[in-house]
Amino acid sequence: MHRALTVVLTFAAGAFFLLEFILPAELPTWLGGAANPLTPHLPLATDLVIVLATMAFLLGPINLVRLHAATVRRRTKGWGSSVVFLAFLFGSAAAAGGRELIAEPRALAVLTTAYDALFYGVMFAFGISSFGLLAFYLISAAFRAFRLNSLDAALMMLSAAVVLLGRSALGDWLTAGWPAALQLPVWQNWLLDTPNAAVQRAVVIGTFAGAFAAALRFWLSLGRKPQ
Repeated sequence: MHRALTVVLTFAAGAFFLLEFILPAELPTWLGGAANPLTPHLPLATDLVIVLATMAFLLGPINLVRLHAATVRRRTKGWGSSVVFLAFLFGSAAAAGGRELIAEPRALAVLTTAYDALFYGVMFAFGISSFGLLAFYLISAAFRAFRLNSLDAALMMLSAAVVLLGRSALGDWLTAGWPAALQLPVWQNWLLDTPNAAVQRAVVIGTFAGAFAAALRFWLSLGRKPQ
């Protein structure tokens, strides 16, 4: 029963927002010429979606807390990392939320210091370190991909070399005396603005097409497992 109710509510909600968006603000004369009957109910429906999304958003942290708390309680492998995760989770939540709720100057100064230390001192430093480590893996992957064993690899290596040199002072110096149309900065701008932009747009279009197909499957409840 609850499965059928979920399917009906999902279809009704999707149909409401779709029809409200597609139907004009004023219906044609052959439909009565009245205003869109769904528009007055749009704010209420939007507020309901926000409430449901907030409830769904809280499920993630709640499940994470339950999972890591169980790991710490049972002392299973990796429970030390779970302790660190829970400490930073509650500490960050207290520091961020306390700054909005507490107005006492001294307490606010302590919370601000803790917030800056956690978000800018720890998280920001970890983020930079992670990207620095990833750079070595990217270089290794690029070395394997740029081996000249095919035409595609040769084009990729040539394009990468032009872009890297065109964005550095070395590229400006190497082609400084050449005609403007042959200088590396001009070619790297063309590569980024034309072929690269076309590929990025194609990827974005494909991504949105896949997202639309996934949303349509959810809306129509397709692909369900047989009961």
